[in-house]
Parts: sequence; structure tokens; C-alpha cells
Amino acid sequence: MADSDRTPDGIIGSGPVIVGVDGSTNAQRALAVAAEVARRFDLDLAVFHAIGLMTVIEGRHVPSEGHRDDLERLLRVEWCAALAGDRELRWRAELVYGSPADVLMKMGTGLDASFVVVGSRGVGDELALGSTSHHVVHHCDRPVVVVPPADRAA
Repeated sequence: MADSDRTPDGIIGSGPVIVGVDGSTNAQRALAVAAEVARRFDLDLAVFHAIGLMTVIEGRHVPSEGHRDDLERLLRVEWCAALAGDRELRWRAELVYGSPADVLMKMGTGLDASFVVVGSRGVGDELALGSTSHHVVHHCDRPVVVVPPADRAA
């Protein structure tokens, strides 16, 4: 790591970068940003998918119970595919029961995360963050990076 990548006086912790994924395009953008932050600061990356009562698999809403193996395959093989060949990055991926916001905050605190990265799906001015990112930004005890959709105007 170059000296220019280090922060003064340990402002950035040594805990992992936390990110949530769900198969959406914006979750993939958030994963790419989280991986870059982890690489840049030589941190581990912890990728989580929140399991609720229902989940979307191949475009269909199905009960999460009974589909854990499918979700595990999606998480590791599809949603984290971009990380598979990256030899510069230390990462892991896990399924965790709970709402997306609660999982990100619980894992962020529990792992003493340096950053929590969340994608934003909100539309329009009043919902610019989306419900998950809005909740995480306002309630998380870790630094939060919000990744907007690619089509959002700068």
C-alpha cells in the first residue's frame, strides 16, 4: 500500500468493510465500491445477504425457508463472482437472518467494521436514499458509504 493510501492517526480502523448484496444491479455497484475500499486500505471484505421471510430467486418471490441452498449458491457463485479471481482481496460471504438494514448494522458493530457500504435504490428527491440506506445512514454506529444507482444524476 502506498503512503498516500494511508490515513493519519488510524482514522480508518482495521476492521472489515461490510456490504450487503441481493443480486440487484445496484448491489453489484456497492460490492465493487466495497471491494475497492477494502483493497485501497488493505482491509478484509465481508459480504452479507439478509434472509427474510421471502426472497427473490430467478425473478420469483419465494419463501426463504427451504431455499437456503439456492441462496448460498447465488451469493457465492453469482453475486460474488467478481471477487472470485481477485488475489489482492481477502473476502468472505455469509447469509444472515434479518432485515437488510439490521443485518448490515449488526454485522458492522459485531465485526468492528471500518466501513459499511450500502447501495441506494431510492427515487426522486424525497426518497433519494431508499429505505435500507436511509435507515443505515441514520442508525449505524460505523462510517457508512452510500452507492447511488448508475443512472442517478451527479
